[in-house]
Amino acid sequence: MILGQAFARFVLDLDGVVWTGDKALPGAPETVRGLREVGKRICFLTNNSSQAPDSYAKRLTDIGAGADVREVVTSADATARLLERTVPGLRGRATYVIGGEGLTEAVASTGARLVDGDEGSEATLVVVGWDTRLTYRKLRLATLAIRRGATFVASNTDATLPSHEGLIPGAGATVAALRTATGMDPMVAGKPEPGILEIARARLGGSPALVVGDRVETDVLAAKGAGWPAALVLSGATGVPELAVAPVWPDFLLRKLSDLLEDLPHPRVRPATGPDLPAIATLLHDAGLHVGAARERLGRTIVADCDRKVVGTAAWDPAGEDAIVRSVAVATGSRRRAVGVGVVAAAARAAAAAGHRTLYVVTRESAAFFERWGFKTVAREDLPEAVAEHPQLSRECPSSAPVLRLAL
Repeated sequence: MILGQAFARFVLDLDGVVWTGDKALPGAPETVRGLREVGKRICFLTNNSSQAPDSYAKRLTDIGAGADVREVVTSADATARLLERTVPGLRGRATYVIGGEGLTEAVASTGARLVDGDEGSEATLVVVGWDTRLTYRKLRLATLAIRRGATFVASNTDATLPSHEGLIPGAGATVAALRTATGMDPMVAGKPEPGILEIARARLGGSPALVVGDRVETDVLAAKGAGWPAALVLSGATGVPELAVAPVWPDFLLRKLSDLLEDLPHPRVRPATGPDLPAIATLLHDAGLHVGAARERLGRTIVADCDRKVVGTAAWDPAGEDAIVRSVAVATGSRRRAVGVGVVAAAARAAAAAGHRTLYVVTRESAAFFERWGFKTVAREDLPEAVAEHPQLSRECPSSAPVLRLAL
């Protein structure tokens, strides 16, 4: 299925989807142009409130994707909408903003009176977004205002933001500091709250749209709340640890945005059942993995099936308080298509649901794959006794095979 042909409208996140830091992700500008060339409607929807829509539109144009300012919706836009609809006496109200120019301009457009300096501690409205110039003084003033009764509003609560260096603190980190200091929870404007998608719906001229993002807790959850389909790309903030504890599962799992234009299978990841056993055994045999006890492990096995054909599998075993992810295999024609990460994440999710928060895997040839998705190599002498004595480590795999650990 070519997702770019299957839907008429697309809502695209920016950070971790179109770009990371100041660099466009490979194939992203070409994908946006490709969607436009066949008449698709696009809305860029970002929780990053630091810049105004015209700044994002210019940046999209500079990287070769192109965008009209009306196609860009930010959490700053959603914040202004939220303030206008929920905060009484907004015009002229003393408002202290922690955030970039995009958020400051959006709040000012509502008629609120922006205050700065020590006057911030006397504000009756505090609005918080991502601020690259955050200081302790700003946190102090906002804390004082909120503790004195100011209304607390957040543009978004993304804890981190993808950058070329890795994940860095996002607006949610600032919100968490203020929540801890004040004991107050903010009203939130951005994804996954519904207001921001209502703006996108109006810009797109209807719904549904395929929402493409890099976070389950914002992009996918927002789409599910609106009843829209969601595709999660693995080029940003989400890996196995995040999928393992995710509140919802995406409809589609993509390696990168350009997968929208490729004819790819999009398998359904689900618990294995009895009729899957022959296909599971074949996958394990072809991968050179231990096939024995696959039937006994069936209730702890995940499969990915496409057109009723099993193309991937993974399982888990309990090992005391921990769990071991094992028997991971993907059909040759389905590799490098996000099938492996899908079944591993689903197996980790099942283990987490059973109360296991630390996972181990032992592998002869796929250590790089597991490291990419968050597992870390651990010395065998540091393993818990129940893990070290598990048959996979003690008998099935050579002692030279590396062991990796993932804490959820």
